[in-house]
Amino acid sequence: MRERLEQEIALLKERYPSLMHGQDYDWVMIPDFPLPEGYNRQSAKLMFLIPNTYPHTGPDCFYVDVGLRLGNGEMPSNYNEHMSVPVGGAWGYFSWHPEIWQSADDINSGDNLLTFMRAVNLRLREAN
Repeated sequence: MRERLEQEIALLKERYPSLMHGQDYDWVMIPDFPLPEGYNRQSAKLMFLIPNTYPHTGPDCFYVDVGLRLGNGEMPSNYNEHMSVPVGGAWGYFSWHPEIWQSADDINSGDNLLTFMRAVNLRLREAN
């Protein structure tokens, strides 16, 4: 699995060059993730955990640094603050789950970390 994760991290780094990951590939963090319009800031630290059953089970939920609000000052739906994560710090948590996860042996044939991030982007574009 480590080789696959290395390949997928490389794909993500093409899109997010500042990406960091855990030594054991158990988490991914993008320190300057660009947020779409509709939030109280233009970027956030964004993090997600990679389950030990990956790739058969995809990542579930994601975190942003605490304080994220919608443009009207309200908290986004399915978002809670002050969650604990492996890297420490103050984080908010989006309780959000991709509707479908289709794993495949070939990273280009099924879902992967890049498709997960595309889904995260879609969730954040909802700005609610």
